Amino acid sequence: MFLKNLELSSPFFGHLFYFTRDFSMYLILVVVSFVFLIYSAFKIQKQKISEKRKKILTAFAFTIFAIIFTFTAFESYFRYRYDVSDGLGFLKVSKKWDARHVVLNNEFSRDRNFEQEKQEGVTRIGVLGDSIAAGGGIENITNRFSNILEAKLRETGKKVEVYNLGRPGYDTSSEILVYDEMKQYNFDIIVWEYFVNDVQPGFKSSGTPIIENSSKKSKLVAFISDRSYFFDFMYWRLSSKYQKTFQALRIADIAQYKNEPVLNQHYQDIKTLLEKMKEQNSKVVVIMFPSNILLGPDYPTYIHEMMGKYFRDNGAQFYDLLQDLKDKDGKTLIASKFDPHPNEIVHEIAGEKLYELLLPTIK
Repeated sequence: MFLKNLELSSPFFGHLFYFTRDFSMYLILVVVSFVFLIYSAFKIQKQKISEKRKKILTAFAFTIFAIIFTFTAFESYFRYRYDVSDGLGFLKVSKKWDARHVVLNNEFSRDRNFEQEKQEGVTRIGVLGDSIAAGGGIENITNRFSNILEAKLRETGKKVEVYNLGRPGYDTSSEILVYDEMKQYNFDIIVWEYFVNDVQPGFKSSGTPIIENSSKKSKLVAFISDRSYFFDFMYWRLSSKYQKTFQALRIADIAQYKNEPVLNQHYQDIKTLLEKMKEQNSKVVVIMFPSNILLGPDYPTYIHEMMGKYFRDNGAQFYDLLQDLKDKDGKTLIASKFDPHPNEIVHEIAGEKLYELLLPTIK
């Protein structure tokens, strides 16, 4: 009871107790190996063997301790300090990243709490989309394009509220449901973030089996990985699965734009969502993000062209970020080696372009 009260009364003791519980296996391992080292050194010195052999055996015992201690040190770093996002969700450290940086509001969006009542003279903007809109890979949401847009508009004296409705893993069909839930907030403008993988419903996605197959591990690897952040990180760091999986996912997405039944259903979903927005008298601006890992001379620009035409034909304003990013090195535009989400550079460009588009339309 005393320890429990001490833990609750002080953040320091709370962190200390959490650490000793969470890291107990490794702490015990270090203590046991240190005791083993001392005991071995003592026993070796008592042996009636040559000095050279004593030195070899002592060095061997010390090496075992050094390996255990070094592994434990790396484990503590990756478990408590290393901070990186993961676009596939394979890394154990990514769960720590989410816990540190992703805070959900009263509508389960990564934003401040939404208020039903809109103040007089305020222009309310809703940002709809998937994990890009939500800020996947962006630690501080002030560096996210929706927040940048709001800050820039307010700097010019505009009375605006930008609510981020982005949901990781969502596609156009599921975004219809999000909009139905959120239209109660009476948005004057909807910014719709669009990405190439939005073409397929998540529950039917051709990418699902790709991710399932890529995430598989042998029983031994899975056993160790479940107990060690450091081992888990090194396993994926040295594996070629990540880049191959990202490439396979994008190829699978692109192929669906030539799959007529899938594309026609996608067009219908887009039309349905646009009609719902028009019923609310909301201005719609679609911003399409390119796939950074595919940037280069072979990039499928035709997808951007065909989608831009369809959005414009159905009354939406369309902006294509590909024109701003096509000549850049895609590796400099991703959140991390493990996360192909656009980084702060891309969000800054997107926020600036949306600001330029919307500024003349807001009183």
